[in-house]
Amino acid sequence: VEVVMGTACSRAPSEPAIQRTVVEASWSTARLAPAGSNACCLPPSAPSSSQESLCSVDDMPPRAEPAADSVDAAAESRDAAAESVEAVAVDGGDAAAAATTTVGDVEVELELEQVGEVEQVAPAASRDGRRSEGASSQAAASSSRPCLATLLPDPKDKHAGVVPAAEWEPLSDGELEVVRAIRGWLGEEAAAACPRDLLVTFTRGYAYRPDWSQASFVFLERALAWREEMGACGICFGAPPARRELFEELCPSGLIGHDSLGHLVVLERLGRVRVAELLKAFSEEEYLRQQAFSREAVRLLSTANSTRLGRRLYKVVVVIDLEGLSLSHVGSRFVRLCKRVNETFGWHYPETAFRFYVINAPLVFRTAWGVAKSFIHPITVQKFSILGSGWRRTFAEAGITLTTGEASPTSWSAAVRAAVEEHGPELLGRGYMPADDLERLGLR
Repeated sequence: VEVVMGTACSRAPSEPAIQRTVVEASWSTARLAPAGSNACCLPPSAPSSSQESLCSVDDMPPRAEPAADSVDAAAESRDAAAESVEAVAVDGGDAAAAATTTVGDVEVELELEQVGEVEQVAPAASRDGRRSEGASSQAAASSSRPCLATLLPDPKDKHAGVVPAAEWEPLSDGELEVVRAIRGWLGEEAAAACPRDLLVTFTRGYAYRPDWSQASFVFLERALAWREEMGACGICFGAPPARRELFEELCPSGLIGHDSLGHLVVLERLGRVRVAELLKAFSEEEYLRQQAFSREAVRLLSTANSTRLGRRLYKVVVVIDLEGLSLSHVGSRFVRLCKRVNETFGWHYPETAFRFYVINAPLVFRTAWGVAKSFIHPITVQKFSILGSGWRRTFAEAGITLTTGEASPTSWSAAVRAAVEEHGPELLGRGYMPADDLERLGLR
């Protein structure tokens, strides 16, 4: 479950969009153990001595640490986990839970870690402009350049006064005010270079916050710094990362079609990843760079897709194929890599997940999901469909058209090369924004 959810969120993440105080789909541990064994699940705040953290504190915003008594409570509750699934309160809004379920003679032990919910949210009132005044006043209240330390605490009630905004809807008056504030803080040169689609996704992703403009700016600025360090802006326009062909062979994924709304459909063949060869051939940093190429390719291809359709679509449908899944895919090193990719891209590519389909899911996964989903926010659960071998009928009912066939997705290298030839690097790199939004912002 952990690997699947990490793969989904890393490919089309939106973790920064809204960090709800709920147990969401990131798992501290998910391991198979013989029934009756004493396999230990460590809380997320206490990694084993043999497992180093792969994320620097500077890379992620501060989060509340669990209190010591809460960690003790989590350990005590594990004894009763086989009979009931019990949430363990953690100071500062975090939560952990442990659960077990048995399939045949295999016991699946799960420990759930609270993380941010990943829903796209925009202000309810802003759709008719009534929140424009609030956005303007809160931006004006802090004319100095915001930073992480100056942001307000994350609100507890993130549902109040917010509803999802459709990607293709024009920016509301309130959203326009936030975009103008962000561009002012960025400065003329940085604002001109900032991809326009990122301006929109970061603006809509933090609309639930009282410091809407400031939060959107702070996390966008951090993403732009990461893009500069990684070279993400030009990673798809020059030579691909070294041994790209080998990576795509070992870690197959790519485009396979579109849905009825026009979203691109991305296939992740997780069960076909040749984990041992992948880990031997690529270091952690090389793996991250290869995935950065893939993730930026998705952004550029969404821009090309929006340009062709004349309709803003920055989200994608993600299909995760578990056919061939084995114990090698839940090894600790591969799980940590998935987590690192998820954490990195979740903050730097918000608001890009439309729906997830997990296909060819084995019984053990579907059983584990049945237990785990009760701890996941209902909106997130609704985004996921866990399917067996009969997924084609579900796709047909959902209006998904497979243009390449599920067996042969178009590789990211080939797809982005064709898009660059058709549209040019300048248009793709700039990102798509409808003409009405450009005019109201005074942009070309």
